[in-house]
Amino acid sequence: MRPLYSLLLYLLVPGVLLRLWLKGRRVPGYRRHWRERFALQVPGGEGVIWLHAVSVGEVRALAPLVDALQARYTGRPVLVTVTTATGRQTVRQLFADRVMCRYLPYDLPGAVERFLAALRPVVAIFAEVELWPNLYAGLATRGVPLYLVNARLSERSLRRYRYTGGLMRSTVGSITRVAAQGEADRMRFIRLGVRPDHVTVTGNLKFVVQLPGDFQLRAQQLRAQLSAKHPVWIAASTHDGEEAVVIRAHTEVLGHFPQALLLLVPRHPERAAALVRRCGAAGLSCSLSSESPYCGASVLIVDQLGLLVYCYAVADVAFVGGSLVDRGGHNPVEAVLAGVPVISGPYLENFSDIYALLQAAGAALGIDDAGGLSARLLAWWDDPQARNRAVRAGREVVGKNRSVLDRVLAVIGPLP
Repeated sequence: MRPLYSLLLYLLVPGVLLRLWLKGRRVPGYRRHWRERFALQVPGGEGVIWLHAVSVGEVRALAPLVDALQARYTGRPVLVTVTTATGRQTVRQLFADRVMCRYLPYDLPGAVERFLAALRPVVAIFAEVELWPNLYAGLATRGVPLYLVNARLSERSLRRYRYTGGLMRSTVGSITRVAAQGEADRMRFIRLGVRPDHVTVTGNLKFVVQLPGDFQLRAQQLRAQLSAKHPVWIAASTHDGEEAVVIRAHTEVLGHFPQALLLLVPRHPERAAALVRRCGAAGLSCSLSSESPYCGASVLIVDQLGLLVYCYAVADVAFVGGSLVDRGGHNPVEAVLAGVPVISGPYLENFSDIYALLQAAGAALGIDDAGGLSARLLAWWDDPQARNRAVRAGREVVGKNRSVLDRVLAVIGPLP
């Protein structure tokens, strides 16, 4: 079945190239380095430790693991591959020149062969759920151990993968070990075909995220720039379909706190111009973080990568996006560590274990619409003591789950 799969991929190549070109109109990074996606530019080396993370969230989750591996195997080259332009930017922000960074090649037989022949990795470590039949087969042929870490598998994804029958069974048969986020994920990987003794529950690596070393200084500078004495809330990593709800909620909040400030941080910064128009249509004054200092607008749209964690620090409450639309939610741990309680929508599939613990502790609350969002905001502003209790409870939850990294490293074991 793999030859048929490969033929289909080759037939899709023209459409894929067109999609890259179109996406590059908004995000130039998609047009740059396109040769890497066909393994026409591959870094070489001896003893390369290779990790793969799709985009921003996965890169941040793998960051502590990258640091630990570099500390343990000093001098070995490390390659981090990504799929998105924002993921690539995040690798550069977190690691600078400490690691090599490339786009993951498409799962074409020729590209896979060129990539693995040039790279010669000693290990492949993939984040969450990335299943590529040709790539996995190539790793197995070369005897390269393959680990899925922070692995998760939703019921919907399981059903989709099982439609492929023998193709996916042979693919997962190439996996050395799976470090699953939770017991439900473990059982789904077993149902997919991974041997039960090859799957271990280690917890979620996203509990191990660290605040940057300049966190306190940058947070103080941002507070001074914003003169943040009025109520401030943040809508973080929002998607299309969520901003309309956020803007309606902020309009309701302004009826109670006319000086309130919303920090609106879209998941994809290139959507900022559209959000400016949307705020204007709602009668809200707004400015962009990239264009001018904050000048008293009621909405500051953060259109620069790398600022989100510092924005959490100046907010009183955080709404974490990807949760009011069916995107599975985004990681709330940075918000908790930065000192804000969390509000989310109902779509939390990607972080269900983390949100379950935070909600049980009272550190996160759920809403379904603009009315619920504004009501939660106002309730926490009216009761600072309850807000502080939520922050303390959230930090306790995170602190109790920091040993995940040690468990993941134990699953990987000594490298060749």
